[in-house]
Amino acid sequence: MKVFQIIIYNLILCLLIIISMPIWLPLALIQKKRKQTFFKRLGFQSIKTQSQQIKPIWIHALSVGEVLSAIPIVKAIYKRWPHQDIIFSASTLTGYEMAQKVQSCVREIIYYPYDFLFSVKRMISIINPQIFILVESDIWPNFLTILHQKKIPSVLVNARLSKESFRGYRLLKWFMQPALSTFKGICVQSDEQAKRFLSFDIDPTKISVSGNVKFDQDQQPLSLDEILQLKKDIDLPENIQVIIAGSTHEGEEKIFGDMYSNLKKSTPNLKMIIAPRDPGRAKEIQSLLQKNGLSISLYSKKQFCTKDVLIIDQMGILGKLYAVCDIAFVGGSLVPEGGHNPLEPAAMSKPIVFGPDMHDFPEISKQLVSAGAAFQVQDSSELSTIFHALLKDTQLSKRCGEKAFKIFSENQGAVEKTLLFLQTQVF
Repeated sequence: MKVFQIIIYNLILCLLIIISMPIWLPLALIQKKRKQTFFKRLGFQSIKTQSQQIKPIWIHALSVGEVLSAIPIVKAIYKRWPHQDIIFSASTLTGYEMAQKVQSCVREIIYYPYDFLFSVKRMISIINPQIFILVESDIWPNFLTILHQKKIPSVLVNARLSKESFRGYRLLKWFMQPALSTFKGICVQSDEQAKRFLSFDIDPTKISVSGNVKFDQDQQPLSLDEILQLKKDIDLPENIQVIIAGSTHEGEEKIFGDMYSNLKKSTPNLKMIIAPRDPGRAKEIQSLLQKNGLSISLYSKKQFCTKDVLIIDQMGILGKLYAVCDIAFVGGSLVPEGGHNPLEPAAMSKPIVFGPDMHDFPEISKQLVSAGAAFQVQDSSELSTIFHALLKDTQLSKRCGEKAFKIFSENQGAVEKTLLFLQTQVF
């Protein structure tokens, strides 16, 4: 960006901060989620120092959805170039928590700085990266300009612009075009995304189409023997139907408790597994569902055989558990939480249902719905109707699961294309 553009951008940024201060300052100092991140994002966070000769790769992802995209990239870089030092950052508390999944692959996980010049300069000077890799989006002019001034290459991978972001960037093209032009390379998810980026007058030789790296997750289908062992581990009897509500949030368990009670009337051999996003809520959910007259078992107790509902009170097992169900619901979508990863049940060839809010996985959820692999419902009434239909028509359920797995398997390979892109552009 030119000097006068930077000056005008920062004047506008300061003006907006001052005008909105009565709103954001109390939230930053009082709200637990924001208080934990506020000062760190100002640039006041400690970072483990390394030898000045070892310049790290700085990989950044905005929030949960972007972090999920970044995780296979982080793992692949660590495996391909084990001598490289990696710093991984996120902008939100939930993204930061999700990033802990790759703690063993990185030197440190940090918070990304606000786009204030003093915050940006401080963090870039402390980390002094050899390259900055941005995953999907979170494009800020000051940060990219300082990198460019310091001759630190930056690349954008798994890049996408939603319709809303695209419209916003077009309105701010005077700022965004020079910021986007600082990238040494841009690796996009699709041809449509390539067109959107090219509309900002970016050099076409910088752009490459890789596909979506979210499809390259670790979760892979289980063998029949593994599924039988998993059923044995959770004390799950044969010849029953199972529904799973995965990564649920407060408000969704009540909906499923009511729905399950009704479904049992027409499907007496039905059992339900609930895996809350926060396993610490297991006891709370147990009390809630017992008020519906349901018998409950906790995963840690493993007494599912004689109970109606199994509540998962441990982390890290939901992905495999989808293999034992007949229908999978993806939580955080009937309440305004943005949804969770629908590819986990897709990898297990399961029909998928989710609510109206899947803004953390917009393209994937639309792709699954369009292929007839998933159903997006608007409320609890539609949810009950879909579950009843899928439980009654097992052939329909099977076809949906097969379509889900087809989407999952046919779209893999983006991580390898991204590594090749990085190798030719940077390493």
